[in-house]
Amino acid sequence: MATRRPRRLNGIIEDVDASILKLGPEFEVRQVSNEGIETPLIALNLSEARLLMIAAMRQRKRELNGQEYDDIEIEEDELSSNEIVRKTQEYLTTFSRFRDEETVSAVEHLLKSPENANLHPFEIAQLGSLSCEDSEEAKTLIPSLLNKKSDQELQALLDNLRRFG
Repeated sequence: MATRRPRRLNGIIEDVDASILKLGPEFEVRQVSNEGIETPLIALNLSEARLLMIAAMRQRKRELNGQEYDDIEIEEDELSSNEIVRKTQEYLTTFSRFRDEETVSAVEHLLKSPENANLHPFEIAQLGSLSCEDSEEAKTLIPSLLNKKSDQELQALLDNLRRFG
């Protein structure tokens, strides 16, 4: 079930195969920093992004208040008065599947297990963000999974993810 759609490139219509993951150089599995250091690509699912943003905002709030790291506990909804940051937090809170750090860690461990080693970090992030009911839905939303996982393997992974949500 490869999804194809025509694409115009320099006036020429090119056939694009959506089952092949073509995201551009910013999504190469190996990244090279400005200092020339090679590191693996980091792609976050929405739950991970939410936790990272909360931690960063808590740290920044503590620094602004001149308090030690463990002195206070700041509620998530009082972290920012900046409208853009607040709206981003609302979006992440609404659409993140997993709420606490332990669950996010368990999901990451599952998605990065050896049987999923052939998955691209972007695919892992999408599986962690989307609430796909079955393998057909997952392969429709993430067409690059077509040639990487059988329906049975993907369904078992989705069922395991659902246990955490």
